[in-house]
Amino acid sequence: MNLTITNLPEAPHSKVDHTAAPLYEALCLYEASKRTSMHVPGHKDGRVFDREAFDRFDSILKIDATESVGIDDLHHPTDFIADAQNLAAEAFGADHTFFLVGGSTIGNIGVALTLCAPGDKILVQRNMHKSVFHGLMLAGAQPIFIAPAIESTTKVAKMSDIYFIEKALKENPDVKGVWITNPNYYGMSQDITHLAETCHKAGVPLIVDEAHGAHFGQAEEVPPSALSKGADVVVQSTHKMLTAMTMASMLHVKGNRVSRERLAQVLGMIQSTSPSYPLLASLDLARRYLVTEGRAHLKETVKRLEERRIALADELQALSIWEGSKEVHYRDPLKWIISCNNEIVSGYQLLDMFYEQGCTAEISDPRNIVFLFSLNEEQEDIDKVVDAIKAIDQKLQQWAMTEKEEKGETVLFAAEGTLYKQEVSLRDAFHMPRKKVALEEAVGSLCGEMILPYPPGIPLLTPGEEITATHVQTIRELKEMGAYFQSPSDDTLRTLYVLE
Repeated sequence: MNLTITNLPEAPHSKVDHTAAPLYEALCLYEASKRTSMHVPGHKDGRVFDREAFDRFDSILKIDATESVGIDDLHHPTDFIADAQNLAAEAFGADHTFFLVGGSTIGNIGVALTLCAPGDKILVQRNMHKSVFHGLMLAGAQPIFIAPAIESTTKVAKMSDIYFIEKALKENPDVKGVWITNPNYYGMSQDITHLAETCHKAGVPLIVDEAHGAHFGQAEEVPPSALSKGADVVVQSTHKMLTAMTMASMLHVKGNRVSRERLAQVLGMIQSTSPSYPLLASLDLARRYLVTEGRAHLKETVKRLEERRIALADELQALSIWEGSKEVHYRDPLKWIISCNNEIVSGYQLLDMFYEQGCTAEISDPRNIVFLFSLNEEQEDIDKVVDAIKAIDQKLQQWAMTEKEEKGETVLFAAEGTLYKQEVSLRDAFHMPRKKVALEEAVGSLCGEMILPYPPGIPLLTPGEEITATHVQTIRELKEMGAYFQSPSDDTLRTLYVLE
């Protein structure tokens, strides 16, 4: 595990003014012009709106514009949006950056539709976000899935060892690319330098879902960015780890292995023709804050967090805080992974306990919860989290500590490096007739829906995938532990759809 890496974006060849926010400034000029709106949106710059909520929304409504003279067009940017995207590309080390108003979901779907025609193969890490599967489904691709590695202490999925990915690439030289998630939801990241080199020697791009790593590479104290290590296309949730508004994300491209022209065409198809300008402007402002202040704040925040984390690790008795491992190259210091030492309570139970303490965690799983910190955390805010952790630790120490009931591990994936090709493609399975059966009767059938523990939004089962006894057991275990499943056909999960 390493925390000190120097991989900041290269200095620009020409002077770039990161104190500017061209799109935001254009919206301010739009507001100041006070022209009478006789165009969409229907609230007319706030003239017509709900009275009770008007004071809260007023300032945003005044800049909630549409494609208009002096503002630019997301689908054909030539002015302020183009300038804002160019500044973002420089800040993140890309050759070109696309602004997204549908989250990394839109970015992942766009990548799938850009890379894959119907029937095309692509090598995909199995523990990807559901949006990757949906993109591959829409593209009609034939993904070859590779099972991830499992970190031994936390038992969470991370990127498979590069050896297995390279082996799979050699066995499948006709794939259109390699697609991985790095870091995972928990901030665990692997060095992808050699993988990128291998992909490029094979003539295929490396695509990285870096949704939780938008801050990577922005200071020496955090892991390096995927772009700095050779990735060709990177999707980032700028709203997750940086300061953009919810749904505002970026897609970065480096090199010419993926057609920017086709990518722009696809994004024009799947993004709204009436994008939210406040969201777009928040991307512009997130970049400005990051470069002008955020990088310095990030360094200070990491210092504070690391001091408290190290001290806390020695003080805890019933709980533990993950400190990294030899299996993981980089640990994101903005994420704390907390678990109960003897597992008398699950991560789902810990989530509820911390919520009662006034502290809401980002994610829970059978074993862990994760706290997600921002670029700029003052000592007072960190102390609130530390106090909550100590309070729960004391509470758990007072509980009767009976002998731990021996349980097998909840199995979410096949053995690391296992390759899996679906008998029926995602697209075909989506359109096939299906029927509902009892869960215990589904073994051996092909799944007819997506079974999705959420978060992190990684499918346990996808349409067209064979249902095994292990799948059934895992569904039962997760349900008993209190896991949330997103949009199942049966909330109780006693039944599910299978293909006829």
